[in-house]
Amino acid sequence: MVAGESYQVPGTVLIIGASGLIGSCLYETLKGDYQVTGTFFSYPQKGLIKLDMMKRNHVRQLMEELVPGVVFIPAAMPNVEACEENPGLCYQVNVEGVGYVLEAAAGVGAKIVYFSTDYVFDGAAGPYGEDEPPNPISVYGRAKYAVEQRIQQSRGPWLIIRTTVVYGPEQQGKNFVLGLIRRVKQGEVVKVPRDQVGTPTYAPNLCRVVKELVELGEEGIYHVAGPDLIDRYQFALEAAQIFDLDQNLIVPVTTAELSQKAPRPLAAGLKVDKVRALVTTPLTGVRDGLREMKRVLKQ
Repeated sequence: MVAGESYQVPGTVLIIGASGLIGSCLYETLKGDYQVTGTFFSYPQKGLIKLDMMKRNHVRQLMEELVPGVVFIPAAMPNVEACEENPGLCYQVNVEGVGYVLEAAAGVGAKIVYFSTDYVFDGAAGPYGEDEPPNPISVYGRAKYAVEQRIQQSRGPWLIIRTTVVYGPEQQGKNFVLGLIRRVKQGEVVKVPRDQVGTPTYAPNLCRVVKELVELGEEGIYHVAGPDLIDRYQFALEAAQIFDLDQNLIVPVTTAELSQKAPRPLAAGLKVDKVRALVTTPLTGVRDGLREMKRVLKQ
């Protein structure tokens, strides 16, 4: 179909990995309008089905039972350090496991919505647009790019959403902002890199934009991120100000000083001109996102 035409989303959708930050936000965003089934692997949540992506037959059985019109795949092994330390497991989960989902989705004619990352770029000259060539420098980034390539070679309808530095309310509490709040409130000194630049993305806003893209019938690659280009240290200070944290406990360092195993794309982030020109949902900046997050956490 022609991009931007009116598109009738099938009533049944499946979210693989609905217990994580993006997955849980998707679940909340979609459940009012669609029949939504969500899966979890290691973090049970009410209403979700346990699914191990590595069990090919189980994935196929679930897909054939539900016959969803759209399959969202935020599920991943996202810890970049763990991926660098155990590339075999990273590949099994992030490439082979996701591959089983792609295969099963194709079998029932479902549209794929896959969540990728700015880690597919090397961070030499960001922020990056959709047409710039990927050059991942970490095991995690290479795994995500491998899936992107597989999706682009598939015959069925697909949408790749690249996003980055996603934050927001989350039951698991794993994202950067929640981790920062927890550690600083415990009186811990937190070292934050000042040379990692990105475009932080408020998760509920990301999911509203993705919902709109799907409803518009869009296909291809879209960068969906916040509009503010900011380094990780300044982002931490913004969070500290809004959440009334002691900024003296947040210490700027270089990435090299952290001695991390996985290389990080330093000048990273994503250009959002393409999606901004299409959707009506405004992209949420850092301060507005953090304020909204604080309001939601107080409820």
